[in-house]
Amino acid sequence: MDQKDAAPTEFTVEEGIAAQPASLRVSAAVVAEQLQAGTFDVLGAGRRPVLAGIGASYAALAAPLHVLRKRGIAAQRTSCGELPAGGARLGDLYIGVSQSGRSRETIETLLEVPPEARVGVINAETSPLGTICFTVLRLGGLRDSGVSTVAFSATLQALGMVVDRWTRGKVAASWASLADRVGDLLAQGSEVTAAAEEMAGAGAFDLVGAGPSATAAEQGALLFREGAHAAATGMETRSYLHGPMDAAGNTAHVLFGAEREALLADQLAEKKVPILLVTDSDCKAPSARVVRLPRLEACQRALLETVVVQQLVVAVARLRGIAMDEDVFTRLDTKTDTVPEAGTHP
Repeated sequence: MDQKDAAPTEFTVEEGIAAQPASLRVSAAVVAEQLQAGTFDVLGAGRRPVLAGIGASYAALAAPLHVLRKRGIAAQRTSCGELPAGGARLGDLYIGVSQSGRSRETIETLLEVPPEARVGVINAETSPLGTICFTVLRLGGLRDSGVSTVAFSATLQALGMVVDRWTRGKVAASWASLADRVGDLLAQGSEVTAAAEEMAGAGAFDLVGAGPSATAAEQGALLFREGAHAAATGMETRSYLHGPMDAAGNTAHVLFGAEREALLADQLAEKKVPILLVTDSDCKAPSARVVRLPRLEACQRALLETVVVQQLVVAVARLRGIAMDEDVFTRLDTKTDTVPEAGTHP
């Protein structure tokens, strides 16, 4: 699922953001029914899953990857394009994630492994990725916007539910209330609006998140690039501290985390840059505007963090006079309606 991957594209971006609570309720029920049936119980003892996706799908996989590893599963994440054809197998179960099921690189990656090792997480009812997978978890054919909002959140929700099922044998009850929490968050937004006004003129945007919050950082950077047409980078906190932060200046910063990110805000404030901290802790951050979230498990928190940055990007784009729903480039070879030959990528 890259950002321009919604099918059908029936919502504007702002409509898609507003539609998320209702869409998440529908998709949660659809996914729960499939998981309860046991058809997606494919992670047997000792298996090594590889989470495969590109663009926004790759971002959505960061938080589930973190949780799998924390719970003792030797999981890997790949953006597909970096894997050579005919190269080494990274694991013995490949989970391909693509909203439309048409992402060429993800399909080609799964074609490199035996059919019984291929599983998919897909929004579309029919797709090339769906045809090659041993089993598929479907999100419910949700409507979305061109810059994905609804399906991204539903994908992250589904992956979090899958991780619960695989590692704990059941889906956490707290997923049932997540859509309501998203609705509550959307009803707020004064700090986000104020942050957007401070950030709109920035030359670039840095989005930084600790551990599973890399999902929000990476997805946020994609949203700024595709939605607000702004240069943006998403990075995990510890990597950001080792040099990339030195470019702070004509920049705006969105930080996801707790005490270390609050300290980072104080460090960045030396450059007199606008900063928004999104946190579920009670840490003090006098150098930043703060959006406080409820304390939730990692994938749920990452979803709420992403909703915050969705709101921020819309506000920044509006202030910059950017039409978020207009295409910029014609996509030439990122999508396919047929199953390509294995080994067609470098």
